[in-house]
Amino acid sequence: MEKKDIKHIVKTFYNALEEGKILGRKCTKCGHVEFPPYLACNICGNLDTEWHEMSGKAVAMQIMAPSFGFSDKSFRDRVGDYCVGSVKPEESGELVTCFIGVSPGRVDELRGKIPFPVRPIIIQEDGYKMVFWELDE
Repeated sequence: MEKKDIKHIVKTFYNALEEGKILGRKCTKCGHVEFPPYLACNICGNLDTEWHEMSGKAVAMQIMAPSFGFSDKSFRDRVGDYCVGSVKPEESGELVTCFIGVSPGRVDELRGKIPFPVRPIIIQEDGYKMVFWELDE
């Protein structure tokens, strides 16, 4: 097994976000894309992966309002309304995330539309860029 430079992987991912690109790691054996990027394929275990620019196409699989005990008022102050849930990008597996610009009052309406299209949005948060999702209406 070859030792990988994790700092290089992380730096490449965040540098791409600064350029408005979202990258995953594509397995050279089975073709599965890991997003966020991992050093190994979670499908076949292969350690040989390469950078893959994500298409940005995705669907929401779950959505819920943030619970009172776990909601983050300072986050809401910075980004506005948000909900939590999971997204399935076109190329990769489902992941837990935030939906920016979605009022908790819309949760019941949106649950009836699952899976519904979403698109990535890159936001500066805590000193670096992060990927969240917004409705693709």
